[in-house]
Amino acid sequence: MRDNCPYPRPTPETVCSMSGLLYFIWEREAIRLARENGHSAPWTKDPVLEKYKFTNIHRCDDRVSQWVIDKLITPYLERSDLWFTLLIARLINWPPTLQALIDKGVIPCTPQEFDPDMFEHTLERIKNDGKKVYSGAYMLYPTKMEPGGNKSKAVAKYIIGSAVENADSIDNALWEAGVAPTIERFVAELSKCFGISTFIAGQVAADLSYAPGHLDSAEDLYGYAPVGPGSSRGLNYLLGKSPYATWKQKEFNAELSIIFSEIIDKLEIIDMTLHDVQNCMCEFSKYCRAVLSEGKPKTNYQPETEF
Repeated sequence: MRDNCPYPRPTPETVCSMSGLLYFIWEREAIRLARENGHSAPWTKDPVLEKYKFTNIHRCDDRVSQWVIDKLITPYLERSDLWFTLLIARLINWPPTLQALIDKGVIPCTPQEFDPDMFEHTLERIKNDGKKVYSGAYMLYPTKMEPGGNKSKAVAKYIIGSAVENADSIDNALWEAGVAPTIERFVAELSKCFGISTFIAGQVAADLSYAPGHLDSAEDLYGYAPVGPGSSRGLNYLLGKSPYATWKQKEFNAELSIIFSEIIDKLEIIDMTLHDVQNCMCEFSKYCRAVLSEGKPKTNYQPETEF
């Protein structure tokens, strides 16, 4: 990474550009490095980056990802069904809740061992205690399936339940003899399940890329990332399109690959995956909206104290 940012802080007139994107990526990583090296706040002079919460340019550096790596990936690398536990982890995406599921023996588990009643009971107890159950990072649909039901029951019965029913084909996408696993193939199989979008499936695939022996050496690690709503908007801002223009997968990856090359060439950041680039485009979308006064990120930055 270069020692000094080669791009000025964007203005409303310049933010929707490659230089605006590269500034954002460089400055966000510089903030992480300054904080981790013990420098005192403020870590940036950018008022948008100082005020609001933006995820790191490397997804694995985010706090939830670090927790997942430490508690659910590293201790269980030998499990061929690791994907199933990571799916549950990302559907919830909140470590205190995940720790409660670990303590109750709900996770880790095989698809066949999954206990939907204990899952629901554990989450409902947390909710009834007035505590946060889910992260707000990912929206889950649909979760109102039965009159009088609750979100936890719907997630367990319909979304996780669909993954249980399709577990053999998902396993096969990872472990078929003589076939090299790819992120694209895994995402395609997992997203066939009820309520699991390619975006959520991509989050699970990204976690598996941090797990040696799973998707860490997938041949498309640097060439494929599923289309996501936020990253699509980020691309649209960059290219001067309508923020809600849609993307086909092939064209989406082609544009991300161009950006990837620019990051390597101009910023000398060489250790990102294409999913990291996708994630950056999602965060860039939020940054553009704030700079353009079209909206603001929903979360102000504050140090995490709950885990």
